[in-house]
This record gives sequence, structure tokens and C-alpha cells, in this order.
Amino acid sequence: MGKLEDAMARLERAIARLEQAVDRVAHDERSEQAALLAARAEYAALSAVSDGVAARLDAAIGRLDRVLEG
Repeated sequence: MGKLEDAMARLERAIARLEQAVDRVAHDERSEQAALLAARAEYAALSAVSDGVAARLDAAIGRLDRVLEG
């Protein structure tokens, strides 16, 4: 093989490695986006539960205050 063929082969291998790296980054980014969406959904659900618990606690405290005030 001549120098030109060697250089072309090295260039093709380098391009292939770059394409693989780009594919991995894109896949990782999609995975991170999915994880972020799942975390946001879980946060929203937990926030709704927390709001419900807080409302029930406020109501219970209000009833206890009324009982104690007589």
C-alpha cells in the first residue's frame, strides 16, 4: 500500500470512530432525557400527594384547635 492508501484507511477508521462516538452521545442524551421526564413525572405525583397530606393535616389541626378551645 502506498502512503495515500494508508492515509485514506486511517481517515476512514477515524471517521467510523467519530460516527460511533456521535451515536453513543445521542443515545446517552436520549436516555438522560427519558430519565429526566420520569423524574419530573414522579416529582409531580409526589407533590400532589404531599399537597393532599398537608391539607389533611391542616384540617386535623384545625379540628384539634376547635376541640381544645371548647
